[in-house]
Amino acid sequence: MGLTGVGAGALMTPILIVGFGISPPVAIATDLVYAAVTKIVGGYAHMRSGHIQWDLLRPLWVGGIAGAVAGSLLVIFVVREGIAVDWLIYPLAALIALAAISLFIRHLAPEGKVRVVREVHNRTGAAVGGGAAIGIGVSLTSVGAGALGMALLTRLSPSGTPAQKLVGTDLLLAIPIALVASLGYLISGIVDFSLLISLLAGSLPGVLVGSALANKFSGRVLGLIVATALSVAVVALVLG
Repeated sequence: MGLTGVGAGALMTPILIVGFGISPPVAIATDLVYAAVTKIVGGYAHMRSGHIQWDLLRPLWVGGIAGAVAGSLLVIFVVREGIAVDWLIYPLAALIALAAISLFIRHLAPEGKVRVVREVHNRTGAAVGGGAAIGIGVSLTSVGAGALGMALLTRLSPSGTPAQKLVGTDLLLAIPIALVASLGYLISGIVDFSLLISLLAGSLPGVLVGSALANKFSGRVLGLIVATALSVAVVALVLG
């Protein structure tokens, strides 16, 4: 996550569901709290390095927080009413697949065209709308703020924006979205705290190391590795 801005939800949630047999609502809720804490640490490291696009981040937060509230209320209602929750796997798999596709498109493009994007005339409106969609996706599945946030930032950021600024802004985008969504889950008692402690014990040192090394690795190679891992996660979720 510190290297690429991706991984907290898109990789961890499928691992929890398929690899450890955690139920989808508990995996999503616990992963959201874990992601919020981890991204605060990683985002702070990038913020100290000046890697944040504040003018773009503010409208993204407005839409993202509103979407997170709506999505988390829906999941809490479903769990409290005892409605079957297996369906959560399908939007989760769909969002991870979208994230993988967006990463493949961005990192397989010719080197000179990676940052060539069309001008967005209403960046504020697009940021609010895109943030809302990401907020709903994150609260329903814990996925979206990483890879999909990066895809949206690539579209909205000025041409030539350094990769570190995209990663730093993406990390900060996720923090209030994950905090708002996870607050509802915490109140509802869906979060597994023993699992959360184990996740944080590994992720906090990892995100600090990744953030410190963000300038030293090829963004294209890392992006393709993450995209491949996401593709495997989709197959595992669907078959599992």
